[in-house]
Amino acid sequence: MLTGLLACPATHAGRPMTVDDAAIAAPGQCQLETYALRADQLAEYWVTPACNVGGAWELAIGGAWADDTSGPRSQTTHHFRVQAKTVFKPLETNGWGLGLVLADQFRAGRGGDGDLSFNVPLSLSLRDDAVLLHLNAGVMHAESGRRHHATWGSGAQFRLDKRHTLTAEVYGRQHSGSRYQFGIARALIPDHLQIDATWGRRLARGGGEPVVTLGLVFQSN
Repeated sequence: MLTGLLACPATHAGRPMTVDDAAIAAPGQCQLETYALRADQLAEYWVTPACNVGGAWELAIGGAWADDTSGPRSQTTHHFRVQAKTVFKPLETNGWGLGLVLADQFRAGRGGDGDLSFNVPLSLSLRDDAVLLHLNAGVMHAESGRRHHATWGSGAQFRLDKRHTLTAEVYGRQHSGSRYQFGIARALIPDHLQIDATWGRRLARGGGEPVVTLGLVFQSN
């Protein structure tokens, strides 16, 4: 379970979505994403700060503590993620945008030898940004097995009002199956503080492997 969840496409648009979008923070702006994940006998806790550097790139460095109790003994591991994201065409209201995400996710003690990923997000704005659609296509080189895997994802954000947003998405990785996920976000302080939650599971006959997350996002001016 631990390997399956951490190996999901790691690009992501920001809480509560896993699928990424064609947008980055404004120049000089930073944000901090934190969330807790629970899946059967697995618990993860992530903290990821990200800032716009130089205007064209958004850089993020995240870390996680994971506790897996599925075996005879509890196993605790630490994971890290480094990501660089840029936008070729900014997403405009009732228009479209295109970006690029490069990332490396690795476990402590592996000397930075981890899962390298390349992802291209395409975003579409409909009904004056009331609905945002995101399509992802990419490749991951997995440290486990030394193999290349195609990755993909599609998702939608539905703005209910100034404070509430619903999300729905499906994403997957070659040789590892697919997952679907639903989420809700509430802006406690618009443009500064958000709380969110998701629920998802494996996309297959009978489903299985349900995952729940709860997160907070802090954003600077």
